[in-house]
Amino acid sequence: MDERRRVPRYFADLSATLEPQPSGASHPVQIEVLSVQGCCLRGENIPESGRKCRLTLHWHGEEICTGAQVAWKNAQGLAGLRFLDVDQNSSEVLRELCSSLRLQPLIPWTARENP
Repeated sequence: MDERRRVPRYFADLSATLEPQPSGASHPVQIEVLSVQGCCLRGENIPESGRKCRLTLHWHGEEICTGAQVAWKNAQGLAGLRFLDVDQNSSEVLRELCSSLRLQPLIPWTARENP
């Protein structure tokens, strides 16, 4: 199996805000898949691939705020973000959050190509 993932990914259903930089106007998004290195989210006004942004979400009274870069974006409103600068506190909360979510199983590349 040729698998690209370096860290586990988890199913998520989390509301967050995305702030394209440098505009400063934040927009609501829905995180669908989360890992300690990035996420897949759905929303409007997501910046183009390669652009930097800031993602903020709240969980159990804690705030996770991280710089990110849009890794990919599709026409259906989904986008993948790569986290860039997660501070120590946000990193700890992010790890705790991920550990509370359901693990997304690995799907072999051959299964993806031959449904």
